Amino acid sequence: MNDKWTPSINLDLMDVINTQSIKGVQVGSPEAFIFEIMGEAELPATRLSKKSKIINHLYGNVNFLSENGYVIAINIDFHGNREKMITLGDIGSWGVNDWFELSELKGWSLNNLDGVMRILGGGIVIELSKEGELSMVSLR
Repeated sequence: MNDKWTPSINLDLMDVINTQSIKGVQVGSPEAFIFEIMGEAELPATRLSKKSKIINHLYGNVNFLSENGYVIAINIDFHGNREKMITLGDIGSWGVNDWFELSELKGWSLNNLDGVMRILGGGIVIELSKEGELSMVSLR
């Protein structure tokens, strides 16, 4: 493993939102696709806990979760300090109204719970602060 990990790819978040995949790796893909497409992970794959069957594959700000040989979730974190494999691109300047427009355009629902807004729809969850700052995108 490298001393300083750098992502083998860099993608714009809107591409991920529109395709609901990262370079073809999506929920339901064989676990082997993760390494095949993404290359070397930042850290060795690990179980979430001793008794868990879920395995975490860390690639900078992206976590691929797998179970029984298949991807079950992909989480993209925009609050952490990890190297960014997925970047905000043009979405980085978006405010709450832009996110409302996207959710309407896609037919997704919007929930507001204790100052955290969630956009839900078609296997995707987007979490925002009340100011519209993006914190997490999850593909499920």
